[in-house]
This record gives sequence, structure tokens and C-alpha cells, in this order.
Amino acid sequence: MSQLTFWVVQQEETLLKRWEYLLSREGWSVKLCRDFAAFCANAEGPQSKLGIALVAYAVLRGEIDAVRRLKRRAPGLSVILTSPPGIEPEKVIELLDAGADDHFIDTLDDRLLLAKLKAHLRRLLPSMASALDILKSPGGELKLDRSKQTAWIKDGQGRWKLVSDLTPTEFQLLALFLERAGKVLERRFIVEAVWQGESGDIRPGTVDKHIESLRRKLGRCGALVRTVYGIGYGLRED
Repeated sequence: MSQLTFWVVQQEETLLKRWEYLLSREGWSVKLCRDFAAFCANAEGPQSKLGIALVAYAVLRGEIDAVRRLKRRAPGLSVILTSPPGIEPEKVIELLDAGADDHFIDTLDDRLLLAKLKAHLRRLLPSMASALDILKSPGGELKLDRSKQTAWIKDGQGRWKLVSDLTPTEFQLLALFLERAGKVLERRFIVEAVWQGESGDIRPGTVDKHIESLRRKLGRCGALVRTVYGIGYGLRED
């Protein structure tokens, strides 16, 4: 993913941090910027890379020509306008006509936001977008396909075996561990990443039960998920 950068150009601190966390959790390279001119200075020019930018309508300050110039100088950049609900359609249309690639509202569900970003990613770099959905353990004995919601483990003979009975929560836990193999994840981080809006209702014991079930279903690969007492869990690198 070093070839591609996700930009969040936003003045509202809550959204800036929320989207940074959301995109970073996918393993993507994320850069934050609170000023449109500063963002353009970094994104334009011969050294510009492929990227997707979530640009808040408020930071544009009506500079339609700046969007046209940005798209002309950074053809590999997909610019997505973001705004609160209720923005006048004419304003969105004007920016789309100027070269913006799409428009998202700030309150868009996180899952839908990621799905839309992946759709743009497939257009920018199809092979990379496909690779993003496949996660593998460092030792190669465990793999997961997020687009198909399936996981496999290698048996004793080195053959792939489908893990067919994972619950959606167990699947999300496994994806989280694979994305951050070798790192210790605190319980609070795990709860917020997997349960998101319901995290306030989740007790520590609930996490333990889900991970215990996940280990059991992974069979011989269940031992890859290690417990770090007093902190949380993590996936072994060896």
C-alpha cells in the first residue's frame, strides 16, 4: 500500500480523528490536513502519487478553480467531497463538474464509507484493491478474504481447509489480528474496532468468550492468538 495515500482534508477534529482511525484500521497509509492549500501543495506536482482524498466542503471556501487545478496536476488523485447533510445540490453539482469524483455526507455509516472507498480504489488500482481483501498470517498457515467473508487454515498436510462456522464477530476479530500481526491489542481497542457503536455495552468477559470460541474453531491455528495478561490479545508472528 506504499504506492497509495489516503488524505483526510478536514477542519472538524472529531471527523479528522474518526476517519484517520477508520482508514488506518484497514492498513492504509493516511495523511491528515486541515488546510486545502497546504494539501494541494503536497498532493500536486510531478511527485504526486495515487491517492484518495476526503475533502470537506468547508475547507474549499468556494474555490472551484482550485479543484480543477488539483485534478489537472494530480491525475492519479480521486477527490471525494464531504459535507454535512442538507448541502444544496447545486453546490455539489458544481464541484462534480469541476472534477470532484464523488460526494459523501459526513454522517455516512462507516461500513458504507469503506465500501465506497474500495470501489474508488478498484478504479484507481484494480490489482491493489483485490489484494487489500486478502489477509495472511506471517507464517502462511492462516488466510482470510474480507470480500467473500471466508477464512482458511492449513491442515497437517499443508492443504487449505475452509473455516465454515465463524460468526461475523469472530471473523472481524480474526481480520483485526491479521491486520496487526505481532502487535498487542488492548481490550479497549479491540472492543471499539469490532463492536464500534455498541462498544459501550460490551463487557471484557464478552471479548474473552468470543476469542475462546475463535481459537477453538481455528483448530491447530488457534494457538496463534495469544493472551497478554492485563493488556489484551495479539497474533503471533512466528
